[in-house]
Amino acid sequence: MNRLEKNSLSFLQFVFIIAGVQISIAVLSTPRDVSRSAGTDGWITIIIGWLITIIPSLLVFKTMQRSSEGTILDLLRRRLGRWIAVLFALIMAVYLGSMAYIGLLRTLLIIRVWLLQNTSPFVVLLLLFIPTYIVAKEGPKLLGRFAEVIFYFLFWLPLIYLLPMKQGRWLNLIPIAKEGWGPILSAVPGVLFAYLGFIVAYFLYPHLTNKKYAGAGILLANTITMATNLLITLVCFVYFSPNEMVEINQPVITVLKTIQFKFVERIEVIFISLYIGIYSLIWIPCLYFTAYCLKWARNGAGERSYLIGLLILIGIGTYFFIPTFNQSDWLEHHLTKFGIVVEYILPIMIWIYLVIQERLRQEGQPG
Repeated sequence: MNRLEKNSLSFLQFVFIIAGVQISIAVLSTPRDVSRSAGTDGWITIIIGWLITIIPSLLVFKTMQRSSEGTILDLLRRRLGRWIAVLFALIMAVYLGSMAYIGLLRTLLIIRVWLLQNTSPFVVLLLLFIPTYIVAKEGPKLLGRFAEVIFYFLFWLPLIYLLPMKQGRWLNLIPIAKEGWGPILSAVPGVLFAYLGFIVAYFLYPHLTNKKYAGAGILLANTITMATNLLITLVCFVYFSPNEMVEINQPVITVLKTIQFKFVERIEVIFISLYIGIYSLIWIPCLYFTAYCLKWARNGAGERSYLIGLLILIGIGTYFFIPTFNQSDWLEHHLTKFGIVVEYILPIMIWIYLVIQERLRQEGQPG
């Protein structure tokens, strides 16, 4: 049994890993971010972002059709040479490592504020590292199973947000495009943060058992992400006034306080605890793929040593300095810019280059 067969992924596991990386922490920040630029028309921006994401997503699939037995790094090495492939591997390592770090940081900050105010953040981080290493060290197959379990166990969580709708004010949403299309379109670059993560399909594709459905899988993951963000954003817009959406720091969590059950108090604490499972779907896969890229660039034997090194590096850095929410917002803003280049521009450039190269080869062959 070769490595690809050992780490094979089903169609749903493929979808859940991509959707998990995309949804994770972005679902908490998306409603407030789009409301700042587009007001209550921000839900339109989410749909536009989904439509834009379709193009590079399909090009990722079209590119990987040329390399069924290897990742994007193996394809680039064959077509562009090893040094270009190593450069791309390092870029992906920095990018995915940044996504993993921001995911861990946001989770740590939320746990400190809402759950464990008196617990040392370093201790909390060490506790998060234990399941991270256990899952990530086994590779794509266990990542797929982990994402599948999380989705099956927590698929109902976004539906809870339907409960506050009966107390909402639908008039908040009208008129549509009340300030024109300028604010709506200006919010598009920011909302693309909610869709970052489909690039991991470059590394998951070789492990997919039925590769002809990879394109549909990426689109399905994007659609799940769009539907989740759209639902929660609409709930926040309907329940909170436009002014409240800008003033409240965490509207997605705050709206949970309005849900009351006779048999439980502070339901938002319970849901935040469950959210940690969703948050983990960004840092665990991204840390594994970061380790894979570093291993590939150095032509090493395995990812585990690189994974341990990354965890130690994050732990040491966090021990000496923990960014605030505002600083994490700044990191997220710059990651979005970096992500637009890596996930929206580079796939288009790679696909165009490969198409041109193939056509030139065909023209150069004797008839």
